[in-house]
Amino acid sequence: MWVPVIAVGLCGLLGVGLVQLWRGRLTTSNGRDQLLADARYRTPGEPVGRDAAANLAIVALELLALALAAVLVGYLLVETALSPALKLLFAGTYGVAAILIARAAYVRLGLPVPGPADVDDPQTLDDLTDSLAESLGRPTAAEFEALYAAMTTARGDGPGPDVVTVALVAAARADMDVATVEYWAATNGIASPATVANRRDELATAGVLKADCFELARSEFQDAPAGDVASVTTTLLS
Repeated sequence: MWVPVIAVGLCGLLGVGLVQLWRGRLTTSNGRDQLLADARYRTPGEPVGRDAAANLAIVALELLALALAAVLVGYLLVETALSPALKLLFAGTYGVAAILIARAAYVRLGLPVPGPADVDDPQTLDDLTDSLAESLGRPTAAEFEALYAAMTTARGDGPGPDVVTVALVAAARADMDVATVEYWAATNGIASPATVANRRDELATAGVLKADCFELARSEFQDAPAGDVASVTTTLLS
């Protein structure tokens, strides 16, 4: 009697996972469709925003459903006389659904998600520069383009510079705020707000940005040529 019910439930879970895959919540490849919380719920003394509360509630329900499904699938595998093929099908379906939903929950909470770390072709760089110009203004986009080219040269034959890192330095040189960079990264599928925050912390630890505010740590960075800033930044981060 329980087998059809469990089968329907697993199909429902798999459907939820596939919908979230389609909506772009497994990676930052489609940032506009993600419900990214900024993790303010983890900061004592600050109220939980409506979006963050909704994300937490959805994640809690999804994880509860996964836990219940795990118990029921375990019951099927251990206590029933189903054929090995059917047991394997049930276990496989649950495994796929669990992976999809767990990763979607991770992104939904605004936790760090790897984004495109480098630019593979000139068209991608042009697209990133255009999106920066729309979100952060043409001066920041020009800074980004110059810094990216200079940091690519500074790295030599190594991997290309991290897009978020370059954007943060460019925004700081253009006197923009970090929240705007977070919005740009999320809405253009570059990285989650938490990933941007982590990159900012790395730059502050390395001495590129100030730890207490979104400003360049060295005053000479403000008007220095992009090549000099790129060289020093690359050295400090290495």
